[in-house]
Order: sequence, then structure tokens, then C-alpha cells
Amino acid sequence: MKYIVDAIMYIVNLGPTVMIPIVMLIFGLCMRVPFAKALRGGLMVGIGFIGLNATVSILTSVMNPAIKNMIAIAHINLKVIDVGWPSASAIAYGTAVGVSMIPLGILINIIMLLTQTTQTIDVDIWDFWHFAFSGSLVYQLTHDIVLSLFLASVNMIVIMVIADRMAPLSEKYLSLPGISIPHGYAGSFVPSAIVINWILERIPGVNKIHLNAEDFNKRFGDWGEPTLLGFVIGCIIGAIAYAAAPGVNVPDKIGKILLMGVTLSAVMVITPKMAALLLQGVVPVSNAITGWTQKKFSGKRKLYIGMDTAVGIGSPVVLACATLMIPVALIFAFILPGNQFLPTIGLVGFVFMFPLIVSVVHGDFFRSFIIGAINVILGLWIGTNLAPLITKAARAAKFPIPKGSSLISSIDHGSDPFPWLLVQVANYKWVAYILGIALCAVLVLWNRHHIVADAKTGSAKANAQ
Repeated sequence: MKYIVDAIMYIVNLGPTVMIPIVMLIFGLCMRVPFAKALRGGLMVGIGFIGLNATVSILTSVMNPAIKNMIAIAHINLKVIDVGWPSASAIAYGTAVGVSMIPLGILINIIMLLTQTTQTIDVDIWDFWHFAFSGSLVYQLTHDIVLSLFLASVNMIVIMVIADRMAPLSEKYLSLPGISIPHGYAGSFVPSAIVINWILERIPGVNKIHLNAEDFNKRFGDWGEPTLLGFVIGCIIGAIAYAAAPGVNVPDKIGKILLMGVTLSAVMVITPKMAALLLQGVVPVSNAITGWTQKKFSGKRKLYIGMDTAVGIGSPVVLACATLMIPVALIFAFILPGNQFLPTIGLVGFVFMFPLIVSVVHGDFFRSFIIGAINVILGLWIGTNLAPLITKAARAAKFPIPKGSSLISSIDHGSDPFPWLLVQVANYKWVAYILGIALCAVLVLWNRHHIVADAKTGSAKANAQ
């Protein structure tokens, strides 16, 4: 068993840009895709991920200095430091719970596929760290590894069901055919997005406000197109960061503002193209899975390939909301009563929060932004509340705490509502087991009902043709 875990962890530690192409190659070969075709598909997925990560890195390189400037201008001085998602993933996989979650997560996915309680083949094994992160926090609280793995598994099962139910919407509004997003961070905002969207739909006047990508083009003409829209948003962020910056002359301020505008314009244009490359790599395996299910289940059952939420960040609405949310988050950090969390490094990670929110509201910018803002408020409080536990987990995982800070958190997962909820319920051990089992039972049976119903509909359509 140890050798199996070590082999899996070796592949996982290669990072998603290497691990996911390997997994895609293996799946392709299992689906009898010719080796060269499967290898090319896997490499295209890796190339797409490298391209997407590069665009995020480009955005980060110009955004981080701007964020520091905004913080300096606003004189924000809070004691909980943001260490970002790479640090959170290191903390998650630095514990016994984290290592165990990889084989356990694969087993959960297989069981759910065999019992028709999921339609997602989750190839994004690296992102199991989201579930491991939840389990690691519970372990630091309770020192009960069984309860920790149980609640981490509950987190995964909930996310798998969310991925299934959201897949038709992400196919339509994020242009992701045959793909679902079983991503712990992105999926955790779906329940609140559904509730807030329901409320917005019932507020007179507000329910008439709609602004999607097509509306941008109609209302603003050429200025609604991603190239110019990105430039305008970038210049707005640049102006907020540098217009009042002390010790910077006017020509330098203008240069920094224009650099922000051009950079965001580039990100808005390049990111969808990188996502398209990734999707091109998924096609051979997706087609093979479709052919296999048609043969095995007489065309009745549809399966999705589960991928990282990075596949959905090419949407102009996602990028616009994520970028504009950065100064909003800093404003909330400054004015929110009880907040001690200063988001910095993880702010660019908002691009991973919005894809499924945008899918819930059918691509509507206004509603996505409102839902995002409400979740940022909740996230700052959650990040403040979880900081002592995250710091304790970091020390246990031998993660170096930044100098000058006593508490750490992460805006792009330490503010996630799911780990916070699991930590709260973990204080009551048997209640946690009962609620976890009940929640999973209800969700998987509900999901299976939809899967079976969809299969019957697909079978009826196939017979009609």
C-alpha cells in the first residue's frame, strides 16, 4: 500500500501541468485511443494549463505591486497575513490526512461511478488538496484521523454532486462541452450563489438588471469587446492603485496605469485561447468516453471529464468580475467590523471563484459581481476565524510562517465556506457523523435520480431517431 501511495504522491507532486497530461494519457489508453493521439491530447491539456497559468502569472506580476500600493494608500494594517493557495495546498498535503486523501478520493470517485451517483470522471487528482485541506484543519482541531478523513470525504462527495448538476450550465455558459468542474473552491460558492440569485430575482427593479457578454457588446459597441473592455478595466484598477501614489511623478503614474490596461487587455484575449487549446486536448478522450458509454449503456448515460476550474477562466465575465473584485475586497477588509484578515497574494485567485457563479446566473455580470461581493464579505470573516487553526496546521506541516506575522490564512481557500462549516460541526463528533452521512445520502440519491432520469430521456431520444 505504501508503494502505491508513494507512486501516486510522486505524480501529484509533479504539479497539475505534468500530472493531468499523464492521467489523460492513461485514461485515453484505457479507452483504446491510439497512443500517439492520446499522448498528443494529454500534451495539449498540459500546454493549455501552462498557458492559463502563464496568463494568471502575468496578471499577478502587475497586480501584486498595485495591490501593495492600494494597501499603503488606504493604510490598512491587519494581523492575519494572506499566504495564497500554493501555501494552502502545501499545508493540505503536508499531513497524514492529505496523503491519505489521494487514494481515498480515487476510491470515492470509482464507487460513485459504479453506483451511478456521479457522472464525473475526476482526472484533476492534484486538486484533491481542497478536500485534504478541510480534513487537515479538522485533524488539527480534533486529532481524530478517522473523523478528519470522513469529513474530507463528505466535502468531496458534495463537490462531485455540485459538479454534475452544474455541468450542463458550465457547458453552455463557459463553453466547456463534456467537462465538469469538481473543484473544491469554485464549487463551494454554488449553494450561496443559488440562494442569492433566487433573492435577487424577487427584488423589484433589481430583477430587471441584466448584463452578460452579449449585453456588453450591444450597450458599449466596440468598447464591450474583450480587448477594449480589458484595457478599460485595467486602467481603472491602475488609476485606483497609482493616481494618488506618493513619491511617483505623473509620467510614471500614467505609464503604470497604461501597463495595467494593456496587460489586462492581453489577459482577456489570450486566456480564452489557452482554454481552447486545453479543450482541444480533452476532445480525444471525451469522444472515446462518449463512444464507450453509447456502446456499454446503449447511449443512455453521459459522463463528464472533471477538470480544474482554470478551464472556465476564459469567460470575459469571469475575468471582469475577478479583476474588479480585487479593490472591492481591499475596501471590505478595511471597513468590515471584526475583520483581521488582509488579503494580498491570493486576490488574483478570484478568477477561480467565479466560473461556477457565472454559470449559476447564466453569464450575468451584474449578478455574478453581487454574489461575489457578498461571498468576499463572508470570506473575510471566515478567514479571520480560521486563521489560528490554519496557522497551527501550517506549523504541523513544517510550513514556514512569514517573518513578522503570527497568523496566516488564504483568501482563495481559507475563506471557503465548506472547510469552515466542517470545522464547526467537527466540534460535535457524533453529530458530525450523523449529519455527514445524512447529507451525503440525500445528495447522492438526488443526483442518481437525475442521472437515471437523464439516461431515460437520452434513451427515448435515441429510439425516436
